[in-house]
Amino acid sequence: MKMNAFISGLPRALLLVFSVLSLASCGETVDKRRTTGYKGEAKRNAFLAAQRLLEKQDETVDFRSGIGGLDTTTSTLFLPPSSLNTVGRSKYINSWVENGGHLIVMISGGRKRGNDFRPADVPGDADDQVVTPGLEYLLEKLKVELVDWHDKPDVSAVDKLDRDAWEAMEEADRVLLGSEKISFSLGSQKMEIHHWVGKALEYDVDHHDEYGMDAAQGMGKHIYLSLPYGGGRVSLLADARPLRNRYIAYGDHARFVIELVGLSRDGAVVFVDGGGDHFFAMVWRYFWMAVLGLAVLIVFWLWKNLPRFGPLQDMPESEIREVSGQVRGIGRFLWRHKRDDAMLASLRGAVNRKLSLDADGSHQAAFEQLAHSTGLPVASVIEAMTRTHVREPGAMVRVVRHLQQILQTIN
Repeated sequence: MKMNAFISGLPRALLLVFSVLSLASCGETVDKRRTTGYKGEAKRNAFLAAQRLLEKQDETVDFRSGIGGLDTTTSTLFLPPSSLNTVGRSKYINSWVENGGHLIVMISGGRKRGNDFRPADVPGDADDQVVTPGLEYLLEKLKVELVDWHDKPDVSAVDKLDRDAWEAMEEADRVLLGSEKISFSLGSQKMEIHHWVGKALEYDVDHHDEYGMDAAQGMGKHIYLSLPYGGGRVSLLADARPLRNRYIAYGDHARFVIELVGLSRDGAVVFVDGGGDHFFAMVWRYFWMAVLGLAVLIVFWLWKNLPRFGPLQDMPESEIREVSGQVRGIGRFLWRHKRDDAMLASLRGAVNRKLSLDADGSHQAAFEQLAHSTGLPVASVIEAMTRTHVREPGAMVRVVRHLQQILQTIN
């Protein structure tokens, strides 16, 4: 008690120093186990094991950030609700399904990323379970309603453990902790699948088909539901965690993936991560010809207008450029930029000064006198003194030649 009173009377700064020195003098450390999860590609892609499993079944598997173009070469499409972000996108996918495609919507746990090795639900579940406009449209077309699996959800067994107790367990004991096992059937294929308490799918049992139902659990509520739609099929997974890397090796999860894809026609299996296609992807898909045309136009414009290629080179100090070369360079520059007025101004100004004409050179009598003295037609003299917008090389040569002849005559 005396020691406690003494410590409580110390200033806060002194107490802090005393605590640090006491801990340092002990020299004891406590090691605690902390599971960080997968590394490398398995950390970036939560469905890597499912993809490799399907590849071993001779399936062509692809992973995309957006839906992209859908055609008959694609047989199966795995996607989270965020990919059905609009009604228009849902209609586009539905038309592909009606033509024989198999759409698999992973309502919860369908995100590509997320650390499953933590004593909590898969990251992103709350976002996945938000009913987007596109998902709402799809569920309405299928006459399926998204409801709670249990009327009074129980506290998960994972939430009852502290972090150290969870870490102390073996992976085989904790991997399915908090899950519930249900029976599911795809035709004659019976399998046991684990899921975590959450959302369920409510559907009118009078309209189901042979692949559509898990065992009669939940009074018409189902965790996994596969229904025909037009010429194709739509499968709804209220909980897609059994497909993820950490859980696919348990129960009949691996067989569930194989049998689910086995309902599809021949073609590529595509996993989609997250939202819809970005703006430039949509522009390329629907307006690729316009994009190529614009690219060709830009290349042509650069080729036409760039004055040079490569870095500038300094002129050697010993090299002197001739006056005629400079004049030719200036003439080419003015001609390229359509400045014929500047090219003819000097010659016409010299004629006007000699004859004391106005700057516009519009004296008819003077033109007739020049025609008489030079032997040129009056029209040629007028053209040489007044014509503008001289764009043809032959016309420019003719005008300059007549102006030089006029200057030679009046000098």
